[in-house]
Amino acid sequence: FFFHRLYINMPQVEITATGANCKKLDMKAYGITDRNGWARIELGDQVKETKRVEGANGLDPIWEEVFVFDVADPDNDKFKVSLFFGETQIGLTAEYSLTGLIKMKLKYRGMAVPGGKVDLMLRPLDFGPEQEEEEDDMSFMDML
Repeated sequence: FFFHRLYINMPQVEITATGANCKKLDMKAYGITDRNGWARIELGDQVKETKRVEGANGLDPIWEEVFVFDVADPDNDKFKVSLFFGETQIGLTAEYSLTGLIKMKLKYRGMAVPGGKVDLMLRPLDFGPEQEEEEDDMSFMDML
């Protein structure tokens, strides 16, 4: 009998749900009675939800919540985002790939929803190409 434990350090991505601005949303058309806005973020079988927040001006909740997700395959995995006010989903669930991200560098993703948008920031913690150090560009000195 051989017992083997395998620990796999999966790559991870940090997703910050910054907030939403849906002030132009027609609440009556969507049947919204609860102004508490929240987002659901999914990656694979991982599901995370922001706090339910009523925005200062109504439909503009600010979350500033950071979530870390395990990533099985950075080249093919996608994450999904849905926006809700109360239990009413606003717009469709958006899906985003993780390709093109630079390791440890923040990348903005905006999700368009009826009447506004949801702001997200992504940062791959341990995958993606390293950011190249920019050399000091002294070429303007050639002109002097």
